[in-house]
Amino acid sequence: MVEIQTNDNQTTEKSQWLSLRDACRLLDVSNTTLRQWADNGYLRVYRTPGGHRRFLREDVESFANAPEQGREDTTESLALRKIRRSLGRNDVLQQPWYQSVEEEGKIRMRLFGRRLLSLLLQEAGPRRRRQELLEESHLLGREYGSEMSERGVTLKDTIEAFVFFRTMVLDSAIPSSWSRIIEAADRVLVGMADSYENSELSAPVESK
Repeated sequence: MVEIQTNDNQTTEKSQWLSLRDACRLLDVSNTTLRQWADNGYLRVYRTPGGHRRFLREDVESFANAPEQGREDTTESLALRKIRRSLGRNDVLQQPWYQSVEEEGKIRMRLFGRRLLSLLLQEAGPRRRRQELLEESHLLGREYGSEMSERGVTLKDTIEAFVFFRTMVLDSAIPSSWSRIIEAADRVLVGMADSYENSELSAPVESK
């Protein structure tokens, strides 16, 4: 971190410096998320003599627009950045489907997301390969649904989390691939529903 001067002799206009709170508002993320981004080096941060964090407005605005400007990004890396950025937004953090999963479950969700992302973005190729992808999507959905069910997450919240993920992927992909992604994603949803249904059927019946 670079220490900055905030007196009248500073060369940078005062309006170009953003406080932590103002930068959070501009990026629509929580204080904790922005601190983590700064500590990890994703965004330059400066310190006033009093120890307060300050961000250059142009840095924050550039960071906010980076995903849309990343023309050389692969679809997968762009989708990952969108997901990470969205998961730092206050409105997403307050969603019931996000709060219903404990920390270990969130880690498992991220691992599942990476596997699913690679699967959804694969080219289907020949008919046999396309069928294999659909079967793999269904199995992955069953695996994820089974784990979330065991963790006590409702089917509704599990689907809400997946729909959020699918939206981020579609927003990052080219339109010509949407139908293929949606087809595979539908098989994931069916797999989730199957696992929850099997979980209910295998649950012991309470005696009256």
